[in-house]
Amino acid sequence: MTKLPSDAEMTRLFVLGQLNNREIAEKYEVTPQAVNKRFQKLGLERRPFANDANAEIAKVWKVEATQEAGSHHAMFSIQSLRLWLRLRLGDRELSDRQRRDAQNFEKRVREKNVVLAYDPTKEKPFSWEPREPRDDRLVIRYPKEKGKPPLLDLARFRLPDVPVE
Repeated sequence: MTKLPSDAEMTRLFVLGQLNNREIAEKYEVTPQAVNKRFQKLGLERRPFANDANAEIAKVWKVEATQEAGSHHAMFSIQSLRLWLRLRLGDRELSDRQRRDAQNFEKRVREKNVVLAYDPTKEKPFSWEPREPRDDRLVIRYPKEKGKPPLLDLARFRLPDVPVE
C-alpha cells in the first residue's frame, strides 16, 4: 500500500478540489477512509452536501433522531432521500451504491407517481403515497398542517425534468 503524501500536499489536493476522496485514494493506493481520516486530522472536512441535504429536510420535517434502534433519521427511506438530495446538489463523493440508491429513489417516484410522506406518530413513519395535485412536482409530501408549500424554498425537492445521474 502506498503512503499518502505530506500534510501540505494533502491540503493542496483538498483546496484544489479537482479530485474527490475516492480518486485521491485510488491515486495513492489507499482506502477512501484513510484519505478522509487524514483530512479530518488536518481539520479539513468535506461534508457540505450532507449538511445541506439535512438542512433541506429540516425545512419540511422534524425527523426524530435517537440513539435507539429504529430511529427515524436512520431509516432507509430518509437515507435515500438524503442521497438523492446530495446527488442533485452535485456531490461527487457518493459511492456507486449511494448513487444507485439515489437514482432508485427518483425512479420509484417517477414510475409509481408517488411521494415520500413522513408521519412521526405512525409505527412506520415513512410511506410512499400516491401523488396528489397539492404535491406539485415535489418528491416529498409537504405536511398539510404547514399550509401551502413554499415552492421556492422547496426547489431542491422538485422532480427535475430529466432524471438525475
